[in-house]
Amino acid sequence: MSELTIDELPIPPQVKEVMYERHIEKLWPPQVESIKAGLLDGESMTVSAPTSSGKTLIAELMITKVLLEKGGKALYLVPLRALAAQKLEELRKWERLGIRVASSTGDFDRYDKWLADYDIVVLTYEKCDSILRRRATESWVTETNVVVADEVHLVGDRSRGPPLEVVLTRLKKINPEIRFLSLSATISNASQIARWLSSKLVVSDWRPVPLKQGVYYGGLIHLDTGETVNVKHTGDEPVVDLTLDSINKGGQVLIFASTRRQAESVAKKFTGKLSLSEGEKKELSELAKKLGSFDELGPTHDELVSLIKSGVAFHHAGLSFDARTILEQAFMARKVKVLASTTTLAAGLNLPARRVIIYDVTRYEQGFGRVRIPVLEYHQMAGRAGRPGLDPYGEAVLIARKADEVEELLEEYVRSKPEPAEPQLLGELTLLPHVLSNVTSGYAADEQKLREFFSETFSGTLSSKPSMWRSISRCLKFLLDNSFLTDEGGYLLPTAFGKKTSEVYFHPYTAILVKKAADYGVSGVDRHSLHLVCLSVEVPKPRLGMKEKEDLSYEIDQEEDELPVSLEEYVETMMDLSPDPYEEYLGAWKAAKVLEWWVNEVSEAKIEEAIGVQPGDLYQLYTTASWVSRGIASLFQTLKSDRSLVKAYTDLSVRLESGVKSELLPLVGLRGIGRVRARQLYNSGIKTLKDVAEAPVEKLTQLRGVTTQLALSIKEQASKLSSSV
Repeated sequence: MSELTIDELPIPPQVKEVMYERHIEKLWPPQVESIKAGLLDGESMTVSAPTSSGKTLIAELMITKVLLEKGGKALYLVPLRALAAQKLEELRKWERLGIRVASSTGDFDRYDKWLADYDIVVLTYEKCDSILRRRATESWVTETNVVVADEVHLVGDRSRGPPLEVVLTRLKKINPEIRFLSLSATISNASQIARWLSSKLVVSDWRPVPLKQGVYYGGLIHLDTGETVNVKHTGDEPVVDLTLDSINKGGQVLIFASTRRQAESVAKKFTGKLSLSEGEKKELSELAKKLGSFDELGPTHDELVSLIKSGVAFHHAGLSFDARTILEQAFMARKVKVLASTTTLAAGLNLPARRVIIYDVTRYEQGFGRVRIPVLEYHQMAGRAGRPGLDPYGEAVLIARKADEVEELLEEYVRSKPEPAEPQLLGELTLLPHVLSNVTSGYAADEQKLREFFSETFSGTLSSKPSMWRSISRCLKFLLDNSFLTDEGGYLLPTAFGKKTSEVYFHPYTAILVKKAADYGVSGVDRHSLHLVCLSVEVPKPRLGMKEKEDLSYEIDQEEDELPVSLEEYVETMMDLSPDPYEEYLGAWKAAKVLEWWVNEVSEAKIEEAIGVQPGDLYQLYTTASWVSRGIASLFQTLKSDRSLVKAYTDLSVRLESGVKSELLPLVGLRGIGRVRARQLYNSGIKTLKDVAEAPVEKLTQLRGVTTQLALSIKEQASKLSSSV
């Protein structure tokens, strides 16, 4: 394909100026192919290309041309919060042209009307789904004329796929003229996604850095070309030899492990093994100090601080967001030379290395035991190999444990095409919340309209229509039988209960559990209230060991009469949805115990030491539980439960969000005041908003971390809030 320069493109001159400032003068082949296919001429587009091949720039060209020439809005949809943060940062460069950029990823029960003031809105799939359920927001959604669906191959993912399908189908129906740009990894059925979205297809295997792929065994990397590469044997294990070989040649190494524990274990193998200059040692020491300055450090964090001084680190979802961000920045700045990670880094985050090592091609899956990773996942990890502008090539290396595995791994992964994205919006349990939301949001008023809608989803275009229609009928029966909907002569109408369930983004099974607890009084014991929150479908349940199950079972036996939903009620309700409702009931009890510590101001470090819940997991747990608790309060209000019950769960939501006891609730409502500062204020005698408003600035600044600027800010906030009460 012939080259194209930025100067040749039919885009606004101010966009060209920004491109030149970013030192972008020529387009890469996938970008050229997209332009030739009509990207800038009003076409919808599906682009299937390897990682780091310039897909984000394709999106920027399309978005800026449309917004600056025609106006309107652009939605940029991503699967992960971390990816949303990355895209927000990348897109903010366009704010200098008057394009306003915002992001929203959590709080599925909130309207977010403020997004109407922005031109580019970055959302997770689920957040967009929750917004589209509220017709009040449709006024600004109808202004959307460009939708970028990043990582669109995730329509084949069990959890991410259904909301993505529903969102894209609904946006098509809201505005038939909307233009889609779907960005996908290399998959074998990209053409099916393109047909579904009525878009032109661009498929490219071009990479900015050539990729060598192979399998390591016995001191040699066996490349897919038939060549071999010698690796110096140090007397250590293969992953160490492979890593040191690349580091000694000026590379960085990214090692993918199948579990967090494995990632940590692999990282520790390199303690003291990297040759570092005095300057590098100084930089890493400063990095360790930065990580060590966090308010609350637990065992995992302590290990990371110690390890990073050697130029190596581990990365997984158990780390806090701040720690992960620091590590990612340090790796991009080449301060950290070796990073051992779970697959969190393969899912869209831009962190390339010269050599990528896939340490293990198996992982544990509940109900199946050890299973091999999909080919697509291998290609996503391999795609991280090669730093544009730094490396002459990238290397992706699998490790064989025995000689006959070499050819097996080459055939199964390196030479194989990624699996197709299989439709996931099938079966009544997956369809159920989306059938409900289509009715409650006014998109479908009868069964025929529901059939029409779901026939237009990705799953609907590829699966048996009669089978899907039977599932829809069963969903409707369930929703009618459980008072989410009523049938008025063939017209489907939502009940107040059904409408609220959809608005707070609850699965109907969660709402049924809440309904069972509607007459339950407030026990005054945090753990009892928290157990209902943790029983919800939305809150993740921790895995349990055998001894732990026995202990938890005994504890529940002692307190079951005090719990909002009994074990018998839970099992009866959830037996169709859960493979093991008894274990989930116990898991919810453990999660409730963790959250009880959290809302009673136990430190993250102590929670990790005592219970083994890492900071990243704790954050995920308490933020999800806070939203669920707020949703429970809303449902109780709709069900006309006792006001004390509504207030208890409303307050519990705030306590979960901030990790505080009840007496600190007024203080954590102030911007800049978290759990630590709120407790300092309270213990110093500043207990109410009135106390804050009247406190001398000098007294406030005596507290750790309270600057004069913050003191003046919280005094002003407190004064306004206390006068309005």
